[in-house]
Amino acid sequence: MAVSISKQDWVDELNKPEVQASLQKLIEKLPDLTAKIEQADHLLTFGQSVLEDERTMEKVKMKVDSINIDINTLEAALRLLEKLPLLLELMEKLETVVRFAENVLADEKSIAYLQNSVEEYTEPLREKAEKGRSLWEEVQAKAEANSQHISIFTVLKWMKDPSVQRILSYVQALIETLPKKSS
Repeated sequence: MAVSISKQDWVDELNKPEVQASLQKLIEKLPDLTAKIEQADHLLTFGQSVLEDERTMEKVKMKVDSINIDINTLEAALRLLEKLPLLLELMEKLETVVRFAENVLADEKSIAYLQNSVEEYTEPLREKAEKGRSLWEEVQAKAEANSQHISIFTVLKWMKDPSVQRILSYVQALIETLPKKSS
């Protein structure tokens, strides 16, 4: 059953303002649409030429044949595609961290604040290390300056000293603990 539209229906439709505005836009875009159609035509012509060229198709066939795509590769690709949203989220977080670090490194006040914070944290450690180093230097100087012979009686006398007893108890505890930890 064919529907016929009268001439008056066409005229009425063309007289509508929205139809006229649409036609005007279409006419304005005709050069751009023509250029895009020509581009698509060139692309199709190029694709057709490539498909008809035996040497090119032989090279493509050799490349496709040399690709090792098996079921494991396809499954891995699918699993990777499933993980892309998570990977994208992680990359965005990493990008945020990198931008933050770049901004901090570019800001002199932030660098100064970080240096001060690190110095406050490491100052007690540095002081202890300095005390330990000066103590070691003092002990080393006394040991090198002492030229007297150490006898067994001197060692026995030292054994009565409470600080030597405490050190020996640590040594004994270490000797008892090490074999248990190594097995």
